Amino acid sequence: MLPPYTVFKADNLWSTWMDHGPEGARYNRTKSGWFDKNIFEDEVFSIIIPYAKKLNGPLILIGDNLDSHVSLRVITECREKNINFIPLPPNNTHLTQPLDVSVFRPLKEARRKLLHIHKQKYKGATKRDIFIHDEENSRAN
Repeated sequence: MLPPYTVFKADNLWSTWMDHGPEGARYNRTKSGWFDKNIFEDEVFSIIIPYAKKLNGPLILIGDNLDSHVSLRVITECREKNINFIPLPPNNTHLTQPLDVSVFRPLKEARRKLLHIHKQKYKGATKRDIFIHDEENSRAN
């Protein structure tokens, strides 16, 4: 399994946001919180290509047809590393990205629930560098 790549919606990336993260995880930020071409290239070159080097045979990298995933630099490097870059057809996310529905939606709902409990308990905004994990919150799931 590849380590996660987290993109924050922020002007700056603070080291405290990255403390105690999963081994090998990468963090970045954009004003919108969305992947852009630079973020996509960084993920490919810092996580995907190094991982692919450890594997034998042809590989497939599936992209979701965003403009930010159309990078000549990435496509060229993938071709050189025997990685076939395949963009998904446009407007088919609901069919072609089941992780969005089966994994990420429940994960986001659980996170929102924990943040709500934390805000009620501590009466205020939650800073990004606070990891919510205690006995009470764990049982709330």
